[in-house]
Amino acid sequence: MPLLRALARGGAAAIELGIPFSDPLADGPAIQRTSEVALAHGAGVAHALAAAAAFRDVPLVFMTYANPVLAYGASRFAAEARAAGVAGVIISDLPPEERPDVWEALRACDLDTILLIAPTTSPARRAELARRSRGFVYCLSRTGITGDAARAFSEELEPTVAAVRAVTDVPVGVGFGVSNASRAAQVAKIADAVIVGAALCERIEKARASGTDAALAEAESFVRELVEAVG
Repeated sequence: MPLLRALARGGAAAIELGIPFSDPLADGPAIQRTSEVALAHGAGVAHALAAAAAFRDVPLVFMTYANPVLAYGASRFAAEARAAGVAGVIISDLPPEERPDVWEALRACDLDTILLIAPTTSPARRAELARRSRGFVYCLSRTGITGDAARAFSEELEPTVAAVRAVTDVPVGVGFGVSNASRAAQVAKIADAVIVGAALCERIEKARASGTDAALAEAESFVRELVEAVG
């Protein structure tokens, strides 16, 4: 909870709260380590729901994988997420054609279902995912996993965002590899939202050596830096 409030004070327009999973395939080392720490301290779906219920400063989106949702029960998960005030859900490893019961449970509870589009996604598939997305469309700046700040954005990023805009009025966010203020500003020129996860986790992890207060201050400062960069 203190971290969520620190991010809100820094100016975050919305917050993506990850539900830890033991096999986070889409995530790089930074978020994998945070998942390991969270799981070691007993965090999971119930913990995320409790945090969401106590936090209403800015919209909150859950980011997770299919396994935690299925283990908790899709209908139960959706109903409790809605009751906790969660705005939307990203299930990064569950295509919209699979487990229709899960997607229907989310829709029935009026939770935004946010789908991911990669630079390598085919035009037909891209259009279908964009049309199915609610809340916003999550475009990946490149292929691969989260983090890896040394890698450049895909040359297809700008055309991909433009193509998504052509088939939906839902806002477009861009994430993966947005590691600093300069990259955030670059993304803000073409997208409606800049999504930063791994870089934030890395900053927090380094600052934790100086204590919890230092980590919270670093998180707030980094978000403020990003907000100022995107104007």
